Amino acid sequence: MPSISALLTDPDGFFDRQGSDPSLKGPLVVILAVAAVDTVAAVLQSRFMSQLFEGAGAAGGFLAAIQAVTYLFVVAGPFVVWLLYAGLFHAVSVVFDGDGAFSTTAAFVGWGFVPSVLGSVASAAINYYRFNVRGIDVPAEFTQESMRQFNRALQTGPLVALSAALGIVFTLWSAFLWTFALKHARELTVRQAALTVAVPVLVAVLISLRTLLVAVEVL
Repeated sequence: MPSISALLTDPDGFFDRQGSDPSLKGPLVVILAVAAVDTVAAVLQSRFMSQLFEGAGAAGGFLAAIQAVTYLFVVAGPFVVWLLYAGLFHAVSVVFDGDGAFSTTAAFVGWGFVPSVLGSVASAAINYYRFNVRGIDVPAEFTQESMRQFNRALQTGPLVALSAALGIVFTLWSAFLWTFALKHARELTVRQAALTVAVPVLVAVLISLRTLLVAVEVL
């Protein structure tokens, strides 16, 4: 499998060496790693979720169903996001007369999720400390006021802000890698590739930025 260090230190050369018919094995391993870390994080957070639903009086069967659906989304989510980004980048690059197969775009974009593996690890560690070590009090009674305070506790605070800020950093890091990925996958200039990547990434950054502003109670 190609060297991850080469990808991170010389992305231009890394994607140039992949050729026009790259293997999907490496990118699949990257996405599987993201899904694996996210799954572990979901399992670690399941104790808190159990307390939340039990406090709300949910039946055991309902809780099991919710957890099953959650795990399904956690496992499938990284693959959906991968294909979504690849599809958007491939479509936007048409504006610049991009030339290259979608399979190449998908493979190269998959490599760009390497920072997301680190981001998922950081997010899992933050959430584990937040929910399982420091803890968040689940309301004894779910009144309108208690739910308002509970939602505020979930959405604000330095750990939420840290997680959102790191999300922005790792997304921008991926965007840097994707710029060179699209350059070689779709035969674009660096400027054209950067513009291709910019719009979808900007949407993701704005979502994280809103979470950050809510966390520090600016919004």
